[in-house]
Amino acid sequence: MQPELLEVQRFLLDCPPFDELNGEQRQWVAGQIKAAYVNEYNVDGLFKQHSPALYIVRSGGFDLLAPDGHLIERLESHDLFGFPSLLSGRAVVNKLQVIEDGIIYIITAAVFDQLRQHVRAFEQYFIRAHEQRLLSETARREGDVGRRGSLTGTSSGSLQGSQVDSGAAERGRQGLAASRPKQEPVASYDTLQLPVAEVIVRAPVMLSIHATIKEAAERMRDEKVSSVLVVEGLVAENAVAEGTVVNDTAVNETAANSPADSEAAAVKLCGILTDRDLRNRVVAQGLAYDLQVNAVMTQAPATVYGRQTLMDALAIMTQENIHHLPVLNDADQPIGMITNTDLMRQQRSEPIMLISALNKAASKAQLVAEAAHIPAYMQTFAARVHDTTMVGRLLASLTDSMTRKLISLYEHEHGVAPGPYCWIAFGSQGREDQVLSSDQDNGLLLGNGLNDNQLDWFKGLGEYVSGGLHECGIPLCPGDIMASNVDCRRTLDGWLERFKSWTESPTPKALMYCQIFFDSRLVYGNKRLYQRYREQVARLAQKDFFLGNLARLQVSVQVPLGLFNRFRGTESGKDSDLINIKRYGIALINDIVRIYSLQAGIMVPQTLARLEALRGSKLLNNKDNQSLAEAWQFLTELRLQHQLQTWGSDQPKNALDPDELSTLTRRQLKTAFRIIKECQQGVGLKFGRIG
Repeated sequence: MQPELLEVQRFLLDCPPFDELNGEQRQWVAGQIKAAYVNEYNVDGLFKQHSPALYIVRSGGFDLLAPDGHLIERLESHDLFGFPSLLSGRAVVNKLQVIEDGIIYIITAAVFDQLRQHVRAFEQYFIRAHEQRLLSETARREGDVGRRGSLTGTSSGSLQGSQVDSGAAERGRQGLAASRPKQEPVASYDTLQLPVAEVIVRAPVMLSIHATIKEAAERMRDEKVSSVLVVEGLVAENAVAEGTVVNDTAVNETAANSPADSEAAAVKLCGILTDRDLRNRVVAQGLAYDLQVNAVMTQAPATVYGRQTLMDALAIMTQENIHHLPVLNDADQPIGMITNTDLMRQQRSEPIMLISALNKAASKAQLVAEAAHIPAYMQTFAARVHDTTMVGRLLASLTDSMTRKLISLYEHEHGVAPGPYCWIAFGSQGREDQVLSSDQDNGLLLGNGLNDNQLDWFKGLGEYVSGGLHECGIPLCPGDIMASNVDCRRTLDGWLERFKSWTESPTPKALMYCQIFFDSRLVYGNKRLYQRYREQVARLAQKDFFLGNLARLQVSVQVPLGLFNRFRGTESGKDSDLINIKRYGIALINDIVRIYSLQAGIMVPQTLARLEALRGSKLLNNKDNQSLAEAWQFLTELRLQHQLQTWGSDQPKNALDPDELSTLTRRQLKTAFRIIKECQQGVGLKFGRIG
């Protein structure tokens, strides 16, 4: 059925996002549209005959159902559907049920792609629409109560075991979400939480380590890819010898993590070769094309597991400043490659674009100009993601990007570094739980044996980067814990001597420093140097005398609950009724988890990652482990929502008035404080001999 052209144009003018098209574009689209009269007898044939496609309801009424029969959306005139398959490339699995016979307009994938390429507003509309579809569907599948645990008042100290139903839990969350923009639904999911394996669109393109550079270039040309995995193993070598391509089904087979049943078990990833490597390491250097690829490939490349999230992939690619990331299954077998382009295809492409803009800055002035967009963007981002840990991780990634760019600019002006070094993030950046008000905590780890001139080079680097970060909006540290301070710019031996003095003579000031410096993460520099530093620091921290003093300091900080389980204000003056949930909540959980991690020799700095590493250990039982994780997530969410609500005002950003919270949220807050108090007592008994 071919609809009347003028009628369709008028209809599209009143149908977002087609109202973003100009007259000529709308006329063209109207001429491409097909129409189908759909009733209960022919509805099953719609997706079979026209898929993938964008569908627009012209008249009638329809229910879009998930495969399990759950109602996704009630569709009426001007409603659109079908776009998730067009954006993701996945097969249509949903069903359409007729409520009232009607006409559906059909736009083919080719027309849809043309519009996306030429009209940015059109593309952004469907990116946001796809996002909201994922939000609602994932929230339905996982359920907030099961996902986060119920933060209701329980006497056991666990945030689980609540008798509140999902409806009540949702009503309680309204107190946390009061500051979200009205036009944005409360987000419960973000595409950056998707497993990497779900985004891979093809099997890995692999090449034998014995292949030549010429063969690699030909393979990349034939496969139309910008990178190839270099491997050892029978499958890859046979594939190269026979000129075959691993087919797409290999992705699913390999991802099943059963390599023993597949030839893929023989494959071992050795390196990666990109088109950039061919330009810089082969053509620019005038190398012979018959050399083996192992002479020019990147050896032991950074990788990500298929079960990890896109946020993990983004963090790794940002930290390593790379654009291609091999994906492995749990048996360390390659199952694909993810690139910046793959990430940008997902609906939440803005973080990638923002990081890309920072990385492409040609000067400090340009970097500062790009960084000026971060606060406004982060407020929007924070208001629509479900997992609030992503906010801190993204901010840390942005700060990392700015740091590396500033280092690059300094080296461009002053020459390469005169010795091995590492730029280290401490505190909230190290833990990747930054907020917009977080200040700098960083330092320089230098190789031993540097002379005065070499030390002057690093002095300039520390001052340039710390000052540049300040210009980019990251406040200077009030305690001067920055690489611009000579005390935070030390050789390996110098840092180890400092940690040794802290652990052997744990004065109150030393213990305060330990709570910052033991949470560290490499941002840029020599990985082996940092690994040596981190391993030796971890051994120093396992001393019983030091841990005992650290435990006593932690127990001395009281949670803000008084007699009869009433809230106690933590501030002074006119704000005396407010409670600082950062200092007396989130930070206390960080402190508790840190001390268990130090004794266990765990070197990851992130609080939730530390808890995951402690799971099943004899140090911290699983019940307390999960309770601490849930309390940390709840307090982090509460703090974030408070900051969104008060941003731009002079109100305290970490202290809130409990009287302004909903009844359920108040109960949740009290439960979180009781968990912290009970776990403090456990720390005192285990480490501080307090009891």
